[in-house]
Amino acid sequence: MERRRKGTTQGAGYRCAGALILGLAALAGGGQAAHARAALEEVPVEMSAQDAALVSEIESEADTSATAAGAQALARTKAEAGDLTGAVAVLERYLLVDHEALEPRADYAILLCRLDDVEAGRFEGAKIASEANSGAALERVGQACGEIPQLAQVSGEGE
Repeated sequence: MERRRKGTTQGAGYRCAGALILGLAALAGGGQAAHARAALEEVPVEMSAQDAALVSEIESEADTSATAAGAQALARTKAEAGDLTGAVAVLERYLLVDHEALEPRADYAILLCRLDDVEAGRFEGAKIASEANSGAALERVGQACGEIPQLAQVSGEGE
C-alpha cells in the first residue's frame, strides 16, 4: 500500500479519512484528537481514479459553498441542472454553519416545496417569519410554498 502525503493530488482522500479519524477521536475524548492528528501525517490511501475524482469534487463543492453567496450559486447551478436533491444538500450544509442566513434558508425552503415536501418548506418559511416578518425572502417562500404559518404552530411551541 502506497503512503500518500497530505496536500498532494494523489492524497485526495486524506481530508475525508482524516476527518473521520479525528471525529472518532474527538468522540473518545481526552487527548485522543491530538494523537490522531499526529498519526495522520501519512495516511494510507487506496483509491480508484473515479473515487479520487469524486472526493475532489466533494471537497471543491465544500470550498465553493463556504459562503452564503457560494452556497446559493452552487445550489442554483444544481437546481438548473435538475439536481434538486443536490441543491437542497448544499444549502443544508451551509445552514448548519449559519443558522440565521435568511436568503439561503429561503432558497432551501423553496427547493423543499419544489421537491413536494411542502410541510418542511413551510417550516423553514416559519423560521424566516420568526426572524423577519416581512421581506423579499419570506415573500419568495410564500409564493413557492403557500401560506407560511407562525413558527409556534409548526414547532409545537406554546402548546
